[in-house]
Amino acid sequence: MSKKKTFWVQAYREVKENRKQGPDFKLIEYLSRIPRGPVLDLGMGKGRHALFFAKLGRKVEGVDTSKLAKGFSKVVEAEGLDFTYHRMDIREFRIPPRRYALIIVARIMHLFRKSDIEIIAERLQAGLKPKGIIYIFTFSVEDLQNVESWGEIEKVEENTYYLTKYNHHFHFFSRNEILGLFPELKLRYYTEGLTFYRSKSRSQLRGIIQYVGQKNGE
Repeated sequence: MSKKKTFWVQAYREVKENRKQGPDFKLIEYLSRIPRGPVLDLGMGKGRHALFFAKLGRKVEGVDTSKLAKGFSKVVEAEGLDFTYHRMDIREFRIPPRRYALIIVARIMHLFRKSDIEIIAERLQAGLKPKGIIYIFTFSVEDLQNVESWGEIEKVEENTYYLTKYNHHFHFFSRNEILGLFPELKLRYYTEGLTFYRSKSRSQLRGIIQYVGQKNGE
């Protein structure tokens, strides 16, 4: 078994055994369809996706408003990974046209108003190289069932709320809305439904959406 394939198997095992330590299953399934080229991880959080692809030998760029997770830089330096971090709001990040083989937008797209989301989506499409892939993980209109438990909120537009506690917006997506954001991409995968989330303070069902779109080859 090749070194790269061995890593894939180990990564998959880590995801299965500890959900917080590896990439989403769907990204592993689509590895063979992602063309050569850089990877962009928008709203990278603790870097589980960014680190996975950097270890596969990809040039990776991560964008987030927070500091890098503890120990992340040490791993990058120790293993000589090709990784660049941009600490900024993703709305301010300039996405070069036709650059990325994969753009990951996991658990971040919902944190904006619809007008911002539409601009971001347009930039994402333009930033893909031919046959490039966008992966989206976000929250669906089914998740509206949880809104009343979030404390002080204000509805600002259809399916968009402002959360006073966190000082940000939260938007809930429908299937038609997600597909409409990426008219230039070929739909490769779409699913939505309820999944069980457990935290220190509560356990609840969350409405989620996963989307994979691919740009045509040229």
